[in-house]
Amino acid sequence: MKINQSAVYLTICASLVLSSIAHADVILEYLVKESRVSAATTQYVAIKNEQIMVRAAGGDKNIDLLYRHAADSVLIVDHSKRTLMTVNEQQIDHINQQAQNVQPLLNGLGEQVAKLSPHQRHKWQELLGGAVSLDTIAKATEPPEPTKLVPAEVRVRNVAGVRCQAMRVMQGAKPVAEVCLADAATMKISENDAATIRALFCLYERLATKGQGLARQLGLMLPNISAHQITGIPIEFQDLSKDKGSMILCRISTHQPYRQRRCEFHKDTKRYR
Repeated sequence: MKINQSAVYLTICASLVLSSIAHADVILEYLVKESRVSAATTQYVAIKNEQIMVRAAGGDKNIDLLYRHAADSVLIVDHSKRTLMTVNEQQIDHINQQAQNVQPLLNGLGEQVAKLSPHQRHKWQELLGGAVSLDTIAKATEPPEPTKLVPAEVRVRNVAGVRCQAMRVMQGAKPVAEVCLADAATMKISENDAATIRALFCLYERLATKGQGLARQLGLMLPNISAHQITGIPIEFQDLSKDKGSMILCRISTHQPYRQRRCEFHKDTKRYR
């Protein structure tokens, strides 16, 4: 019987997910909302042995992430598409290298769009429809605005019984989000697990720096926050854009390991017990 290789990989990955959750040092549970009016979804973050497992990443129940410090990479599992994808610096470098062939064309197009009069831009936008935004093409040629963290108006908050420092994420002069950072020791997160979280932030910083140019061409904005600015564990996030999404810590817990049980077949009832 031929076994589907993708199914094998997904089974292995699923076992990694269950193992990470079942034996994690600490599990952080967040309520995630994509917008102010959307229903909340629980996102689980489990940390163990220099690995971080995120279930229902970003509120999407079909997406799981596994960060491994040793490999310095993130494995993305999409259950709806039954796909696995590894993201690391080498992958981003490879994508950037492929994109270099069309980069001059995109830059030239962006410069031409920036020179259009409002009337010309309106006519071209009508021809293109909503699939392509001329503003996105034009902005892609502009240098990205610097992103930094500054203290929020209300500096100290309490989220799920944890005291945190509120910071505002600024992109240039525009506030784009607010984040509340808690001390790892206050959350009873070990120094080793806290170091794993910091390593993930450092990886994101490097990936965002390398992928920012291509992302802008696709209409995506990757806030490039320096890892040294993130001095704690994010336990609350509020998007200040029109979507108004949020991520709020609701519980910190540790799970007892699952007990092993021998599988027995009961002859009378013909069922497992």
